[in-house]
Amino acid sequence: MVGAVAALGLAAAFDALRGEDKREPAATVETRTGTTQAEPAERTLVEAAAELREAGVPVGVLTYADELCRVRSVTLPDLGSHPGAENRACQFRSTIGNEFAFGDSPRSPYGRLGTRCRRGWIELRMPNGGLYARARGRCPAAWRWDRAPTFLHNGEVLQFAPCPDDDLGVLPIRCTRTLLSRGDLARELRRARWTALDFMVEEVYWLDDRRFAAIVQARSPDGGADMLAIFEDGRLVSDPPFAYSDLDGIRPSPSGDLVSARIRDDGGIATVDRDGESVRLAMRHGDAVTWSPDQEWIAEATADGIYVFRADDDSPQFIQIPIVALDLVWR
Repeated sequence: MVGAVAALGLAAAFDALRGEDKREPAATVETRTGTTQAEPAERTLVEAAAELREAGVPVGVLTYADELCRVRSVTLPDLGSHPGAENRACQFRSTIGNEFAFGDSPRSPYGRLGTRCRRGWIELRMPNGGLYARARGRCPAAWRWDRAPTFLHNGEVLQFAPCPDDDLGVLPIRCTRTLLSRGDLARELRRARWTALDFMVEEVYWLDDRRFAAIVQARSPDGGADMLAIFEDGRLVSDPPFAYSDLDGIRPSPSGDLVSARIRDDGGIATVDRDGESVRLAMRHGDAVTWSPDQEWIAEATADGIYVFRADDDSPQFIQIPIVALDLVWR
C-alpha cells in the first residue's frame, strides 16, 4: 500500500512545518461482485472478458510486460491475443502523449533520431548512423513537444544547443543549455519549505513545451526521499504534497492532466495533476498504471493480476484480469 510519506529525516522537517500527517490512507479493493479478491488462477480470461464487455470497457489494445519481461498484447474488451513486435522490456517509458517506448534508450517519438548512451555521454544519431548531437549526460532523452531533446546530467535538466561560434545547421550539436540547475531546484523547493542538503532531478516527462513533471530526489544526512513535482520555465508550479522512499517510472495520462509514478520500495502509485496537486486514484497499491485513450478507464497491474475500473468513480467496481504484469499501457 502507499507507504509512509516523507522519510529519512525529511519527513520530520516537513511534518514539523505543516503540523499534518502526510500519509495517504490505504486503498481497498473489491471485485465487481463485492467479494474479496480471487486468486488469478481461479478466474479465466473468458470470465474477465465477459465482465469487461458488460461494463462497457471500450475497444483497444492492452500491451504489457509479463513476469519474464516479455512484451505481450491483448485486445479489449475480449482479451484475445493481439500480434505485436517482439520485444523484451520490464518497464515502458513515456515519450510524448500516449506514445511509449520499450527499453532505456527510446528513439525520438518523431521517428528520426536514435539515442545511445555510453560512458557518461548521451548521443543522438540519425538513421544513417551520423552523429546529430553529443554531450555529457545520461539516458533516456526526454522529448519536448516542440521536438527539442532534453536530458539529465548531474541532477540538472539540460537541452542540446548549438555552440556560440557554430554556424546555423552545423552538426553535430556539441553544446547545451541548462533548463533547471541544481541551484535553481534547491531554491524553488526551499521556498516551498522543503529542507534537505541537496536536490537532484532523477526523471523528466514534458507535458508541453514549458511544463514538465519530474521525480526529484532530496538528500539529507540521514538518507534521501523522492518527490513528484511539476515545473514550468524552471519554476516550481506548486509545493509537492508528499515524499516517498523511492519513485520511478513517470506515467502521464493520455491528456497529460494527470501524472503518476511508481513507489518502488513500499509499492503503490503516486499521482498529481498537471498543477502538482495530489490526486487519489481509487486503487493506489498497484505496481503500474495506465489509462484508456479516452481517459475514462484505468488499468493497474498488481501481484494479483490487472484490475480495470472507471477513472471518474471514487468507489468503482474492479474487474480483475488474471494476467500478472510488470508494466502495461492501454492504446
